[in-house]
Amino acid sequence: MSARTVIVTGGTGGLGQAVVSAFAAGGDRVVVPWIVEHEAERVRERFAGEARVELLRADVADEAGAAAVARHARDVAVLVNGVGGFAMGPHHETALDVWDHLYRTNVRSAASMTRAALPALLARGAGAIVNVAAAAALDPPADMGAYTASKAALVAFTRSLAREVAGRGLRVNAVLPTTIDTPANRAAMPDADFSLWTKPEQIAAAIAWLASDAASAVRGALVPV
Repeated sequence: MSARTVIVTGGTGGLGQAVVSAFAAGGDRVVVPWIVEHEAERVRERFAGEARVELLRADVADEAGAAAVARHARDVAVLVNGVGGFAMGPHHETALDVWDHLYRTNVRSAASMTRAALPALLARGAGAIVNVAAAAALDPPADMGAYTASKAALVAFTRSLAREVAGRGLRVNAVLPTTIDTPANRAAMPDADFSLWTKPEQIAAAIAWLASDAASAVRGALVPV
């Protein structure tokens, strides 16, 4: 594949950095929006000297922020909507603010960034959008109502948009990871069996494949990883 411009939202996180690395290693230019300084600094350190990785301060859940990212990326060919948040607890103990936060983080961010990037993607007549949903969206565990509802909304958005742009050269798919082996998850669940968790690099490989020419016939797929 020739070099492309790729937007990776959530690229400063544990999974996101692996996704950024996968595309940069393939020769792509990768634009990474960020809003938390210490997370951005971590990415600067990891990709120091890597001209293909560009950091841009922007809140992609905000319409103006997403528009700024799309302008900076210019001729975007791939969009990975990887921004994500998590919370759990019994429903009667979960504040409605948590629902609002997870909707904004897991759904609105993807809707906003996709809306901003779509004109350029459709003008190309080729490209890919990959959303990061969750396996729990299809098989919701107890005490995760707010989280699974937001990820289920992202699944529905993925399938609807895939049909909306069918025949226009743009492919829309989603990956559905189980628990990801990140430092944050290990700290939150120290007694878990980490060997059962999915490595960020494995998920990143699936995302890179969905964005590749090898997956040119795959549309509206929900890929469990």
